[in-house]
Amino acid sequence: MILECTSLKKTFGHVKAVKDISLKVERGNILGIIGPNGAGKSTLIKMMTGLIWPDCGTVKINGFDVHREHNQAMRKTGAIIEWPSFFPYLSAQLNLDMLTGCNLRKSHLKRFDDIIAFTGLKNRLRDKVGTFSTGMKQRLGIALAMLPDSEFIILDEPTNGLDPAGIIEIRNIVREYNRQFGTTIIITSHLLNEIEQICHDIAIINQGQIIAAGGISELLHAGNLLCIECNQPEQAMKLLQTAADNQRLPIGRITRRDLQLHIESPDDCAPQVNRFLLDNRIEVSRLTMQRKTLEDFFMEKTSGTENA
Repeated sequence: MILECTSLKKTFGHVKAVKDISLKVERGNILGIIGPNGAGKSTLIKMMTGLIWPDCGTVKINGFDVHREHNQAMRKTGAIIEWPSFFPYLSAQLNLDMLTGCNLRKSHLKRFDDIIAFTGLKNRLRDKVGTFSTGMKQRLGIALAMLPDSEFIILDEPTNGLDPAGIIEIRNIVREYNRQFGTTIIITSHLLNEIEQICHDIAIINQGQIIAAGGISELLHAGNLLCIECNQPEQAMKLLQTAADNQRLPIGRITRRDLQLHIESPDDCAPQVNRFLLDNRIEVSRLTMQRKTLEDFFMEKTSGTENA
């Protein structure tokens, strides 16, 4: 376990930004933290990195308390919170040297070369950061978080302000770096499609609390709908419900919409359901599987609302 947050709470005046959050992150995973505006994401990230103190609760990275053993906890942790800030009149190389507090070209040469290759900065190291586009600054920010030897990286909105091409580039950088080096990564983002493509796990925060957490594939898989159009929907619904109650079919809740039945079910049960209906002389005219997206799951859990 690389990160462990326990019973975190934080209040600003009369606003309870984080009410009671506990969270664990396994080594090598990519966790996406998502939630409506004002849900408490930024407060949680700032507590994780020691930028603000919780009213109660603890954050531990590699077993060290972030607030009481800050240097040890953050020694192999890199983070970019909100927007990466650099010295615009210095080169990318000098910015990296200064902001990491070491001479990267000598003491961390191999690591430096790997990270520069991944972030696509090789031909821009001598250029002043003031000439960089938003996408290049984001790449430089990710490189800074990775250096000199980060095992754990926290990226707050790494695709903020980027065009579609830039978003894809950042997605590929993060995903491939994790795959090759096993670096643990936390990402916050409002781009749910990107989170779905990058992350292994998610935590949804709403009104200062985690309302859903777990592996993306497992959370979305549980919400798949098998949609069936048939000539006797009422009879089919009764038969299917009886089969489900008797555990003859691995299906969940069944609802009816006119001539169509919606069944919560795993991906691989469609042939079984189709055969069952045919054996019971129910004519199936159409059978499709609708897979729930992260956006569907998010809207369901948050009711599509935003906090003030």
